[in-house]
Amino acid sequence: MDMMISRNNNRELSASELRELKILRNRRRRQRQLRRRTVIAACALIIVLSSAFGLTSFLSRASEPGTDSTAKVYTSVMIPYGASLGSLASEYINYDHYESLDSYINEIRYINHLNDDRVIAGHYLIMPYYTEF
Repeated sequence: MDMMISRNNNRELSASELRELKILRNRRRRQRQLRRRTVIAACALIIVLSSAFGLTSFLSRASEPGTDSTAKVYTSVMIPYGASLGSLASEYINYDHYESLDSYINEIRYINHLNDDRVIAGHYLIMPYYTEF
């Protein structure tokens, strides 16, 4: 004889019905867990693949022949006695990156907040230049 247990005061469930109910609940719980794990695994796979694709495309661009492998860097230069902004600029300019000496001097003036071309010996200027990496 099955044991009778009350459920929601509607009717009484037998022990076999309770077992079936537990089995159904466990089956649904396992299905939800499986779906959740599948979604997490798919997201992880997408992240890994996109990271790998991004890294390989970055590496392939970096190794392509003919690409520009220079970077703009800055250095601080002490102005020697008798030097002018033009003479300093002519030492650091790279004509591959600047169309003229005047455009380079204008950039130096902009970086150093200079209103004109006057410089003072013993002071420092920030000079942009390009280098290979």
